[in-house]
Amino acid sequence: MARIGFLTLSIVCLALPAFAAPMRSPVFDTGPATEARLRELDNAQLRLLRRAVRSCVPPASVHPINPERDPCVIASADNAVESSGDSDLKTFHRSLPMSARYDENRSTIVWRAWLQE
Repeated sequence: MARIGFLTLSIVCLALPAFAAPMRSPVFDTGPATEARLRELDNAQLRLLRRAVRSCVPPASVHPINPERDPCVIASADNAVESSGDSDLKTFHRSLPMSARYDENRSTIVWRAWLQE
């Protein structure tokens, strides 16, 4: 039992720096990001994500699926972004933290932090 507690404590201690690291503003090909451009990229990424969710998760599923962890949603969203041909959208998508990248209900706080750098 003590071994499990030590293992859990070790994992938490090793993971803390990753959560404490500040999210840096991405460098876009078209230049510094404005609020309007980030909002546009956010809307485009969310549109592709929601399309992936609709295509992967059945609407009347007996067992609710968390789209943020569904491999089909992740692969479909990543593929749609890569196929978009928009380098800024690719950068935006890759720069989002994993906790927000596949969350179709995320807050704008995630990318607004990039404006303050």
